Amino acid sequence: MATTTLGVGESGVLDASAKWTNGAILQVRFLGGSPSVQQRIKQYARLWESYANIKFNFIEYGNADIRIGFNRGGYWSYAGTIAKRFGQNEQTMNFEGFNDYTSDTELKRTVLHEFGHALGLLHEHKSPLSRIQWNKQRVYAYFLQTQGWSPSQVDEQVLNRYSVTMSNNEYDPTSIMHYPIDRSLTIDGYSVGWNTELSTGDKKLIGEMYPFSTVTTTTSTGGGGNNSSLVSCKLNNVTIDHNILVGGKYGMRIKGSFQVNNSNGRKCMFVAYFYTSDGTPLRDFNQQYYTLNGNVSVGKDVIPIYDASVFNNEELFIPYDELHLLKGNHNLKAVVSIFDDHNREIAQGGATYFTYRNGAVFSDIINVQSFDNTNFRLIVMPKFTIQNARSERFMVTAYFYYQDGTPVTYFDQALGRNANLAFSNSFTPQYDNTTYNYGYYSDLFLYVPYNYFSILNRRTYYKYYTAMFKDGVQVAKSPWTTFYLDK
Repeated sequence: MATTTLGVGESGVLDASAKWTNGAILQVRFLGGSPSVQQRIKQYARLWESYANIKFNFIEYGNADIRIGFNRGGYWSYAGTIAKRFGQNEQTMNFEGFNDYTSDTELKRTVLHEFGHALGLLHEHKSPLSRIQWNKQRVYAYFLQTQGWSPSQVDEQVLNRYSVTMSNNEYDPTSIMHYPIDRSLTIDGYSVGWNTELSTGDKKLIGEMYPFSTVTTTTSTGGGGNNSSLVSCKLNNVTIDHNILVGGKYGMRIKGSFQVNNSNGRKCMFVAYFYTSDGTPLRDFNQQYYTLNGNVSVGKDVIPIYDASVFNNEELFIPYDELHLLKGNHNLKAVVSIFDDHNREIAQGGATYFTYRNGAVFSDIINVQSFDNTNFRLIVMPKFTIQNARSERFMVTAYFYYQDGTPVTYFDQALGRNANLAFSNSFTPQYDNTTYNYGYYSDLFLYVPYNYFSILNRRTYYKYYTAMFKDGVQVAKSPWTTFYLDK
């Protein structure tokens, strides 16, 4: 299996600044490969140009944004502008096994995939919306055998879902960015074959990231009313930095560099708008960062002082709490625009996708129990993933009922009365994305002695659920789980 990856050991989580400037011409240089292979790579890489306002200029000498090698292991590419972190003598993309005998089908799908990474796209199978039910033990064994990967490398390249995503806002199993999945690697037999073409979702997403309609010209009349000129704007660079602390609040910093033509002395605007990933505008509720129609935005006035005025690193900042989002995980996008003095859009930077996590975010909780008959106790293991809660203390509690919904009770000697049966344990996530009771290890247990349960007859049925608490407030809850005990 010739698996294309971001490179073993590379971080797959992409921040918003990894997107190239819309309309950029990316310089690409080969560090090897036969003329035939080079020509085919050029041919298939340029398929992206039909859907993105980006051009690939292949050069033989000089500095290049993307440098393609063939001597290192695997098939991989650094994501977007991450390539800027490496020197000109280092490759940023690799095609280990490509030669004159490589089939067009294999070469095309791999080139499309890796140049998708080079444009800032991530692996679709790691989308937080994928819901793939991996058989983790088989996945670890498969990639150890075929790729030589350790469990931590498999977690990074295959299993862990992105917390910040540039994948389609709806999970797209037909995406060129999706790994093939053999049905033996999933619990429910789910499978995905080799994708060899850009999907409809790929084309839509890359078109939003790098839209063609970015420069609008408008006729502006001079002070006397008889002279007219075309107002235009060219965005040279847009970056978005996250988790920036300003005035005691964390938020996003948007920087833009652009040139405004033929608008000397007129007030223009540099603005960022915010949407859910499906394009729904975020609504404002306090008129602090807002548009006239009540949506969330942040902007500033810029006044050109020349016929061709250049603005470098103009900054906008918006606190996260001004996005007005409920607790949870939110897939969002930001769009940067420039407007002239008549509120006509003269440039747009394209959509930048990101995920905002407001408070701790829990996956679905699945309860698994086992019966320790040696120590006469029930062992409850809640299986879940928690994000955005590193080093914070939580409590998990299991509540027990009879099958008819009546609470199981016991005599609490400390209280001197009957109490409903519940057992708790605390946990503190150690990572931004922490998983409990999956994979090789189980690490969060609730131990409930059998003698707390009243066996009403030969076999008694019970049910329970687990709830997660932060500072005494319930933040997540599992479905019911049933079991029985024999007398």
